[in-house]
Amino acid sequence: MATVIRRAESRFWIACFTDRTGRQLKRSAKTADRNQAMRIAVDLERVEQQARAGALTTDQLRKVLNDVAEKVNGESLAVPSVADYLTGWLEGVKAKCRPGTLERYANTVRLFLAHLGPRAKNAVTSVTPADVEGFLNWRLNSGSAPKTAIVDVKSLKSAFRRAELYGIILRNPVSAVQLPKEVSSERGLFTQEEVQRLIAAAPSLEWQTLIILGAFIGARLSDCVQMKWENVHPTDGVIVFQQQKTGKKVVMPMHYHVMEHLDYLRTFGANGFLCPKLATKGPGGKHGLSEGFKRIARKAGIDLGVVEGKGMRKFTQRTFHSLRHGFNTILANKGVSDELRMKLTGHSSKAMNAVYTKLEVATLREAVTKMPLFGAK
Repeated sequence: MATVIRRAESRFWIACFTDRTGRQLKRSAKTADRNQAMRIAVDLERVEQQARAGALTTDQLRKVLNDVAEKVNGESLAVPSVADYLTGWLEGVKAKCRPGTLERYANTVRLFLAHLGPRAKNAVTSVTPADVEGFLNWRLNSGSAPKTAIVDVKSLKSAFRRAELYGIILRNPVSAVQLPKEVSSERGLFTQEEVQRLIAAAPSLEWQTLIILGAFIGARLSDCVQMKWENVHPTDGVIVFQQQKTGKKVVMPMHYHVMEHLDYLRTFGANGFLCPKLATKGPGGKHGLSEGFKRIARKAGIDLGVVEGKGMRKFTQRTFHSLRHGFNTILANKGVSDELRMKLTGHSSKAMNAVYTKLEVATLREAVTKMPLFGAK
């Protein structure tokens, strides 16, 4: 029968109770209140008795231990459900990541909760490596490419890493899961003649601007469409911008075709976005920028190379991003060093200098002149 005792040298009462095997146990109740200590002792013995009878569920155990914790130190051991925790995590990272990244995180959470089904209402502490591995296999078996499934698991790892750091869970369940080998589908390139056809088929001056920027400064679609006139420095002959994906600063000497096009564009005004209408569009969706580019390519009579992907979905080998690959490839074929190409594309793993010296800009400008003019070989 549960009882309490107190040693002379301590002000705290000790809970004495019988465990599930019949042994007498003593645990400090961490309280100087005898009545409170007695209630704790009774609760602990009740847990042991229920465990011995095999009638103790996880939820019951959590409730009892939570009650005991509140009696000992006034703090609750209440743990959020998987759904509540991941929803809260999304809210927490909303202000810290790009909209595209947040959308990817939200999609991963949605899929993981769908995979768990009713178990998404269970405590976040109930998630095991087997749950994560099951989710990974489910994604792969449903036709997702290994690279896509890997990104999903890495997103979950970030989410549960926060729970681990906050002390909500003891270990990150994702860390124990072995990821599959990452296999990427190969991107195609556009020839110089095809780039000209893309520009000619563009339905607007803004789309022409995007394609020229993609081809001759090698920037991502998200960076091209958000480019502003304040990024253009005609006196220095450079475009200076910060990559949305990496946060790196890129100083890009302007190719002749870029300067020629921007000079013409400037006659219509030089404030705000270079492509104000397209800047309001997102990349995805039926009416998004990516699909818009594909329509231009089809109008130009260009084969985008739609093939079977690494998963069950079709993969388009040539997209707007292929302009960036083409920029890098042309410079490589013209003998421009890896170091210079990394600075021009922002692929360097080292932090870029805040301000380039004149010598550095001159060196970069010389590299950009390696890009041929239309019609030249």
